[in-house]
Amino acid sequence: MAKAPQSGILNRPPEHLLLFSLRLASGLHPAACRAAIEVLRGVQRRELRSDIDPIDGATDKSVPFPETGELGYTDGFDRGHLTITVGFSVRAMEALGVPADQRPADLTNVPWSDLGIAPTVAEAGDVLVQVCSDSPFVAEHVQRRIERALVGTMETVWAVRGDQRFTSRQGRVHSGEARALIGFHDGTSNLDPAHNEDDHRLVFVDPDPASLATYPPTPPAGQQPPPQPGQPGYGSGGQGPIFPPMRPAPGREPTWCRLGTYCFVQAITFDMPTWDSSPLATQEQVVGRFKRSGASLDLTDDDARRNETPAYATNPSLETVAVASHVRKANPIAVPDDVKRRVFRRGYPLIVSDGTGATRRGLVLLSFSRSTSTQIEFILKGWMFNKDFPRPGAGNDALVAFFSATLCGGYFFVPGVSRKNDGSSWVLPPTA
Repeated sequence: MAKAPQSGILNRPPEHLLLFSLRLASGLHPAACRAAIEVLRGVQRRELRSDIDPIDGATDKSVPFPETGELGYTDGFDRGHLTITVGFSVRAMEALGVPADQRPADLTNVPWSDLGIAPTVAEAGDVLVQVCSDSPFVAEHVQRRIERALVGTMETVWAVRGDQRFTSRQGRVHSGEARALIGFHDGTSNLDPAHNEDDHRLVFVDPDPASLATYPPTPPAGQQPPPQPGQPGYGSGGQGPIFPPMRPAPGREPTWCRLGTYCFVQAITFDMPTWDSSPLATQEQVVGRFKRSGASLDLTDDDARRNETPAYATNPSLETVAVASHVRKANPIAVPDDVKRRVFRRGYPLIVSDGTGATRRGLVLLSFSRSTSTQIEFILKGWMFNKDFPRPGAGNDALVAFFSATLCGGYFFVPGVSRKNDGSSWVLPPTA
């Protein structure tokens, strides 16, 4: 039984991210798939203990040596606050022979087509590995060791790297000062599950029926009623939004899923030349905040107001912040249930310089939440990519127009660990 979440979710963010997805070899029996997973667990355990294979007098030099060597051949290397976080896709649950009633109830495939997105790599893969460290060499060592240990049973589907824009470690930029590559404050209104119990409950699964009963309901597809004068609600000008069909909240979760979380991954590149050439006023209207202070456009450009609730939250007819702006589409805060749809975002700026052209810039977005249907998928499908939200004809999230491509991504379930101080002790359900 899980005793804690995996440490790569709530810890202070190290400086570098190496995120990759592995595919289990086709035709493997569930028992062979589980054996491969245990090999992965073993490599993870050794990496988290700085355990290196030494070269000594007994080493057979006529065969390949198991250690890659870029960190040397002595135990105890500086891990740079290394965390290795492991998650599983819906296809992995099938490959591992997990009975249907023991699979995470809200684990499915991302509805990319409903969002009008065609990822460059369409396949999510089976096993997600998030490696974070202050040293890029340590992160690379983890991936390389895993790939070598799993030859013949697993192979890499996609991999992306990111560099943290802030860390709370001494001498680094604080999260409140962090900015995205587009130049705006990032992380505003993010959850704080490490210090806030209500936020913690929005991020991690609790299979108790009383907890499941708190999930926000899915509105019926079609036209919604507009808010009445002086009342909270979606819409403006006497028109309510039109919602597409969306999945209902899960009615149950297996007990082994306690303290696990659903992870959404999307690696995005932005059209930075067009963005950088856009007038400052246009950029602020796209985001919905002042670029200098980060305050909502319906307030004043004052640093002290950065975290203040926007005026449109209590007056939905106010459009000083455009209805298609990013902040209004991603976090409308119009009805009480909206606070239950928030996710914990843990993103890393993405910079790709691979010799194929100009440098590409963007974001490796990772979000963690207790469900996919009522949180990240609702945010994407019901709000950001819904042209009829918060009122008919509003258009997609204005920031989406600057997305160049989605490189890869998917949904994964990240189980909790059975031993709080052992990152490799993540739990899995028994076979049938």
